[in-house]
Amino acid sequence: MNIIRGKPVPKLGIYLGFIVIGNGIHDEKVMRTLFKRFDDKAAVLMPQARPALGLEGSIDLAAELIGRFGKDVLIVIDKEAFDESRFKSILEYKFLICSIQKRDTSFWCARVVRGAREANLYVAIMGIEKGIEEVEAILIRERYGEDIEPTKNAIRTFLRRHDTKIYDVIEELGEESIRRAFPRAFIDFLKKWSKG
Repeated sequence: MNIIRGKPVPKLGIYLGFIVIGNGIHDEKVMRTLFKRFDDKAAVLMPQARPALGLEGSIDLAAELIGRFGKDVLIVIDKEAFDESRFKSILEYKFLICSIQKRDTSFWCARVVRGAREANLYVAIMGIEKGIEEVEAILIRERYGEDIEPTKNAIRTFLRRHDTKIYDVIEELGEESIRRAFPRAFIDFLKKWSKG
């Protein structure tokens, strides 16, 4: 799948839905690389002006997109920015109807209605305690067999020492390794979503 950022929304039906990144440009680049592992003809739009919206800003944008286009929206956000009770209260405020369909610790699906439009709102939560750096540390362990601290500095240092980038690691790993690093329900969702 390709993430298309900053372009006008095309006619309905020629893209799968939208992605909203809650925590920054690095997370966007990781998602771009991950999405390319799936159907490369499929497209997901990312119409946000800035990449770090946090939980409330991400849900605000998702609500606007669902209300205007009635297409599914995926929010990708770090664990440290996600609070379950706050998430539920924002959903109740932003949507006329909200029904949580499926959830686990790292992936949620809600059927929501905004105005006259209905769609699915998916939330993929990166990391166990903090964020995407924990995912990256697992990717490195899967590729190089070494455990490192899940911090930006430790990851950068390790990758420089090996003259590579995390995006290359994602491209090199097999599916099972990717499933051990990213939330399994999220990877299952991406496989299904990429098929339309």
